[in-house]
Amino acid sequence: MKPLIQYCHGAVKALNAQYEMTNVLGHSGTAGAARERLIQDFLIKHLPEMTSVVSGMIVDASGRRSKQQDIVLMLKSMPRLPFDSGHDLIFQEGAVATCEIKTQITPCVLDEISQNIESVKLLKPSSLGGVQLGNLDWPWARIFTVVLTYKGAPLDNIEQKLATLLESGQPDVYLDLTKGLLVKNEGFLFEKSGTDLYLRFNDPAEGLARFLVLLSKVTSRLVMRDVKWEEYVT
Repeated sequence: MKPLIQYCHGAVKALNAQYEMTNVLGHSGTAGAARERLIQDFLIKHLPEMTSVVSGMIVDASGRRSKQQDIVLMLKSMPRLPFDSGHDLIFQEGAVATCEIKTQITPCVLDEISQNIESVKLLKPSSLGGVQLGNLDWPWARIFTVVLTYKGAPLDNIEQKLATLLESGQPDVYLDLTKGLLVKNEGFLFEKSGTDLYLRFNDPAEGLARFLVLLSKVTSRLVMRDVKWEEYVT
């Protein structure tokens, strides 16, 4: 067994065990915040140090705003508008990826999640200029969208529901820490295979390992974005 897969077998068990421990909190809102924090801390420890892990809304130069994002991975080279609440305002050009975290997901919950994802994809950068070094497969200026759940419906049911959503509301990755991983079959980060909308990996440990690899590909690029800052002012 490859070391990364072996490590992720332990990591999946640890995350799910910590999830179970939060049940003692009793209050759903408090437990939900604790579970989000578990994922935030895990990402901070495991991702390249070229991005910050924050929460908040993303805004573009036209004034459009996304819905509240549980996790935003943003370039450390970019500023943000921080607030003591921990819910920051992040400029579109600085956002690399978003992650929506849910304790449990059924197909009907995906309708609400898709609106969240769509609110991110509707944002436009002020400029397409800039330079990047590293993995160039991921589209320039596109924000990588992730849905992560501790316990969800069977992947068959989730994939069928995702296929009914508008493209603008479909996540790039869906990770279930008890079921496995779905990755959009577009040919960007994996070679396109067949005609299915998503590639599927049914083992949660392999899914977590591939999830970390995908995030590393997206976040380890050396990126310098050109931003038309005056458009944020006038």
